[in-house]
Amino acid sequence: MASLLSKEQIKKFSQKVSKEKVQEFYNKILSILHHSLDDFYQSFGNLSNIDEYTLKIFPMGDYTNDTFIDDSGELEIVFASCNPQLILNNRLYLDKLNLKKQNKKEIISNAGTFDGFIEKFLEILIQYFTEKTFFLLTEEGLKVFCYKEYGFKVLIRFCTYDEEDKDAILEFWNPIKKLTKKVNLFLYNENMNLKDKQTNGNYKKLVRIFKNIRKTLLINKMTSNSKLNKYFIELLVYNIPNELIKDEDITNDFFKSINYLYNCNILNFKSFDNSNYNTFSLAKIDYFSIKNFLSLLQKVI
Repeated sequence: MASLLSKEQIKKFSQKVSKEKVQEFYNKILSILHHSLDDFYQSFGNLSNIDEYTLKIFPMGDYTNDTFIDDSGELEIVFASCNPQLILNNRLYLDKLNLKKQNKKEIISNAGTFDGFIEKFLEILIQYFTEKTFFLLTEEGLKVFCYKEYGFKVLIRFCTYDEEDKDAILEFWNPIKKLTKKVNLFLYNENMNLKDKQTNGNYKKLVRIFKNIRKTLLINKMTSNSKLNKYFIELLVYNIPNELIKDEDITNDFFKSINYLYNCNILNFKSFDNSNYNTFSLAKIDYFSIKNFLSLLQKVI
């Protein structure tokens, strides 16, 4: 295992993945989703206020922030709704609710109506794939396993947002626990890019290195904790002081990062909005899982 982390391998881990194949697949899956959404709208017949039913579809995660590491991995796409009751509870509310008479905050908070949309939309979406693809509803969202058909899998997240909220707070829906989790997507992207700029591009290089090592640990069965996900890695590296990761030689920064993370107090870590509230909420892991991961890193360098 140690031979996998030679200086040459660390430098290789830090490099960007070519996006040609990924982009081709993204275009294909986005086309499928938009066609499925058109079919979803048409299933209601004539709608008097079609604009109020519009859902936004956009990519999210490591593909969009240049920390994607594998051209056969998981691509993340978001379905965002500003009016979830009107859009999503297709059985009960479409003909009964008048948006202008509703309290907008109450509508935004009632994300439980995503269930109706997911059920109906899934019926339509399945028709665009062959029997080689299967679907799984998880706490993160809807996972589409289309490896055999396209060479990838897709995570479709569902969230609500308030068009008047300048902070771009998204409330992601957990289909299993029927709960929402608030994420400031604007600060997430802005602060990640700022960190990368302040470290001469080394922040994202280190994120790619750590993600590749995590993948290697899983493949070699040195850890079975699949919850150590990409958000966990991004936050872990985000909390390394800038002055430690500005070296021209990324391998030096990597070793300094390992030593810092192993000896620091991770309970004081901050999230991307620079608060320490629920720092690892998207990772959904505990203190001991993090310490275990860091101990494994010490063993393989």
